[in-house]
Amino acid sequence: MRIVLKLTGKAFEPGNEQVLLKIIKILREKASTDRVVVITGGGKTARKYVELGKELGVNNAWLDLLGIEASRLNALLLAAALGELAHTPIPRSVDEALHGLSTGKVVVLGGLQPGQSTNAVSAMIAELVKADLLINATNVDGVYDKDPSKYPDAKPLKEISIRQLSEMLRSQDFRPGHYELLDAVALKVIARSRIRLVFVNAFKPETIRMAWELRKEAGTWVKYYP
Repeated sequence: MRIVLKLTGKAFEPGNEQVLLKIIKILREKASTDRVVVITGGGKTARKYVELGKELGVNNAWLDLLGIEASRLNALLLAAALGELAHTPIPRSVDEALHGLSTGKVVVLGGLQPGQSTNAVSAMIAELVKADLLINATNVDGVYDKDPSKYPDAKPLKEISIRQLSEMLRSQDFRPGHYELLDAVALKVIARSRIRLVFVNAFKPETIRMAWELRKEAGTWVKYYP
């Protein structure tokens, strides 16, 4: 199988070492049989630099570049932890990512260009390599019927159609450092190629394994209908 894992940058914040160790264990196990690409978000490090850049009058393109470098720092950390299993150096372009995959090693990368979230990078890579599955590991249990950060009674969905997902994302904030589930580019790529996609909780690493094994009880699965 060809698996693309989008890993939230929040997993790289202090105190989450055990979460990362469990994810690394899964990657080590699965990389023995599957081709794997991991895209890391920038997390708190990216947001810190974006906010500081704003205070200094930096424009959005530069803010995006700051976020990209933060995501690459997380990618470098994960690659270092994986050791010889990981391809190095960290890819800074699609071509470099594809070359890394051809080596048979785990490819770990962050963002690539301004105006695109790491979710967009994940979708693009998944499309290019014809991934069997794109696992989006976030900080919640999946997609909810409403924003769980605002509504305590929000309920996680076991599946959602691509049309419903599109409607849900219309109200999202796409400023640098504020990308949420998906941005417009990611959604377009996923829809046009009907990429098999599941949202899981990175802080419950076992759900990553469950999704990898195509178990339907893992997170929220995106469905495509005629």
